[in-house]
Amino acid sequence: MLLTIGVPVCVSAEVESTKPDIVFIIADDLGPNDTSFMGNCEVRTPALDRLASRSAVLERMYVASPSCAPSRGAMLSGLMPFRNGAEPNHTYVRDDVKQLPHYMKELGYEVAGIGKIAHGKDKRVRFDYDERNISLEGIGIVSDYLEGRTSNKPLLLMVGIKDPHVPWPDQYFPHYDPDSLTLPSQLIDTPDARLEFARYYTDVERMDKQVAATLDAVEEHLGPESIIIFTSDHGAQLPYGKWNNYETSVKAPMLVCWPGVVKPRERHSALISFVDILPTLIEMAGGTAPASGYGANEIDGRSFLPLLKGEVSLHRDYVFSTNSSAAHHTYPLRSVVGERFRYIRNVYPELNFTVQTDHNPTAQSHNLWVSWVAEAKGDPAMARKVQGYHQRPAEELYDLHADPHEQQNLAGDPDFAQTLRKLRAVTENWIRQSGDTLQMHGKPMNILLPL
Repeated sequence: MLLTIGVPVCVSAEVESTKPDIVFIIADDLGPNDTSFMGNCEVRTPALDRLASRSAVLERMYVASPSCAPSRGAMLSGLMPFRNGAEPNHTYVRDDVKQLPHYMKELGYEVAGIGKIAHGKDKRVRFDYDERNISLEGIGIVSDYLEGRTSNKPLLLMVGIKDPHVPWPDQYFPHYDPDSLTLPSQLIDTPDARLEFARYYTDVERMDKQVAATLDAVEEHLGPESIIIFTSDHGAQLPYGKWNNYETSVKAPMLVCWPGVVKPRERHSALISFVDILPTLIEMAGGTAPASGYGANEIDGRSFLPLLKGEVSLHRDYVFSTNSSAAHHTYPLRSVVGERFRYIRNVYPELNFTVQTDHNPTAQSHNLWVSWVAEAKGDPAMARKVQGYHQRPAEELYDLHADPHEQQNLAGDPDFAQTLRKLRAVTENWIRQSGDTLQMHGKPMNILLPL
């Protein structure tokens, strides 16, 4: 059992009044490449573009798990999901695990949470101010809170924007024309797929408008010296996105703005994990983070503040991500990414991979999947693609330099046998050291729409 809740952080001698205010903004289900500042010219994110112009861009931030509860639990605890208790989706970090607000309060901070920070109605994450309702129409709540705030403590303000989580807006014109969009190469190009992307991009734009309002409120009430961080909890609810362990699933966009400390417009390609956010925030606040390791009072995360300050150029050799199960699918996955290659372990390859999009007739994007199945019935190549989505091999290996969209599985290629053996061993060693039991949570589901 982890007893981290009893371990205080070390507080520096810095006077509280000189500690920086920190604003942490997290979007919900935003893919890593679905913003202008990450190079997608088809989606409009002007507020994030402005923030990026004065921020460092962390190009290789990877979440601990591609579903909401495990991802956010790892972010708030600095521990991987199987260590903090929130392994399946719609579960909570255990009571005995210390989370970010506790650390920051020990450092003299007021901690406010507006919107979705932890998953669901988890009351274990105790904010001084806690308001879960947030929307584009109600984003003024951020300004109202800051205007009415009377504390002179330094502030950690966490703003969780629910967009672009489903449901996406029905009205996408004149925002985006489905016929003019460029679909990712992983997807089958159908009118329904294009329609869903137009709706999704419209919701991304709604998210950006909420970022704009938040940044305006911060500028007015906290001033220009505040630290501002932006990220997302995992990829979009689209095939090969959320609930998968591909780049479009577990890589998250991240910006860090710290005037006078972090060099703006600098792009970092160092490997970073979501569990590293907690110790980094602690160090930004002048504290000393818990040690990194697998002991009872150690966390998986390690601070990347030296990277932000330009003291180092590398952070990790590998980043691990897990996926256990959700309320609507069971398919355990483990993956590791290095500088060039991604390795995926499909723990039970005899099972069919199936999630909300393809399984649930009432789910967002199910029409997209129905259109794929219809396309596959008349096209053998499309049939193989649909079948490959459901039936996955025990191991997958991708060369991210040559194949950034992960289209060519190299696990059976003799030219990459040595790389496969190495990453297999790295993964098995991490599973053994970390205590990951590869537990299956829930009952596997059958395919809803077989070919």
